[in-house]
Amino acid sequence: QDAELRAALAEALQDLWRRGPETTRAVADWDPYDQNASAAWFDAEWMFGVTKGFDVVIGNPPYVRGEKIEGKAKLRAAFGDFYRGTADIYTYFFKRGVELLAGDGLLCFITSNKFMRAGYGEPLRAFLKREAPPISLLDLGHTGAFDATVRPAVMLTARNGGRETLRAAAVRDKGKVTDLGGFMEKNGFALPVAALPDKGWSLVEPALLRLRDKIEAAGEPLGEYAEEGLYRGIITGLNDAFVIDEETRERLIAEDPKSEELIKPWLRGRDVRRWRVNWAGLHVIFTRQGTNIERYPAIKRHLQQFRADLEPKAGRGAKQGRAPGSYKWFEIQAAIAYHEAFNRPRIVYPDIGTEMRAALDRKSRLMGNTCYMIPGDDGYLLALLNSKLMDVYFRLVMPCLDDPFSGGDMRFFRADMERAPIALAKSKTKRRLAGLANRIQDAQQADPGADTTADERELNRIVYDLYNLDATDAALIEQNARH
Repeated sequence: QDAELRAALAEALQDLWRRGPETTRAVADWDPYDQNASAAWFDAEWMFGVTKGFDVVIGNPPYVRGEKIEGKAKLRAAFGDFYRGTADIYTYFFKRGVELLAGDGLLCFITSNKFMRAGYGEPLRAFLKREAPPISLLDLGHTGAFDATVRPAVMLTARNGGRETLRAAAVRDKGKVTDLGGFMEKNGFALPVAALPDKGWSLVEPALLRLRDKIEAAGEPLGEYAEEGLYRGIITGLNDAFVIDEETRERLIAEDPKSEELIKPWLRGRDVRRWRVNWAGLHVIFTRQGTNIERYPAIKRHLQQFRADLEPKAGRGAKQGRAPGSYKWFEIQAAIAYHEAFNRPRIVYPDIGTEMRAALDRKSRLMGNTCYMIPGDDGYLLALLNSKLMDVYFRLVMPCLDDPFSGGDMRFFRADMERAPIALAKSKTKRRLAGLANRIQDAQQADPGADTTADERELNRIVYDLYNLDATDAALIEQNARH
């Protein structure tokens, strides 16, 4: 009977609207009883009799990664500045859902939590803070509350501004949380909306935010403390060509002893652990710009097999080759003016990780661009970087790919690291911390399983005093540090 009514409706609409049968048929075919069907059109008044917006919008929008979305031109046209080419499709559902609300209507979505921290989520974060500040936000992280591969979040918001605080909570222990309301009741806390910066949202208690401010007030920026600066490792442009194993090194030197002049030990970010360096036995052919390749025939032959991929691209449209530039095909892509610093002692750390992993490297080794270095044999700075206090501080301020307090990766970009506060200590204290750091590193380098608990406990106690932390502050650090 419904089918007959829809057919009659299509004919009536065609006479009434003077539209073609394709349009009227689409309207008439909308089936409000089929919850799995979608309509090719939407009209709130026609479908639901709603003229001033919905009182409630509830949903679990689809998750489709940006690179898999079809029809991006339509999205760009419809959403303007809000559009991001890499954004997951659920972000657009957020904006449209808010726009469909009545003046004081409520929206509640279960979505991936990536919008809270991903770069593509910045327009959404800014839009929500401006147009619909959250009332409550629960980050479910790694929990198994839902059978899904994404890490979900549940947000309740309303289409009106002016809210200064929200109720927030984050599940940081793996395992199923079956009572979401009960968890929110027990673990939720009031969080200022202003504590949700556009660059990324992390749900941390106000006590930790106050502790962050206290730590920052107690030191000078690392960028000022480190007189020689912070440097990123080398961009070769094609590691497959330049990075070699020990067997290849020996072969190249056997073919031409001069090859040894250009072959240097090579570190990757994954080789740097907390308090030690686990060199993997790799080397790099360091043909920096200006190298006379004709002096090294064995190396030239080795690189020649990669030449098509080593040539600088002629333009952006080229599909093969390295980034456009003035370097020659056999040269390292990036000009490394500071390469001599690799021959001196320096603190090294990876560009990404679930924790800061700093170590002193006193051997002459080059590093890839997944590493950073701070020149100088500075055991005091090493002690601070590997302390529990800095572990928590980095989790509060560094860009992250997921909740850093539940194992999410952090990015240790130079600009962010340069702002890290380094406490000014008296010489005696610096020597004490440097001595502890050196002793811990020596033990860990000799035996990764060495028990350095007592030295690390003493190190952390001194650091707490350096940053003027009281017993309550120290307890908060101990509770939230992950090592």
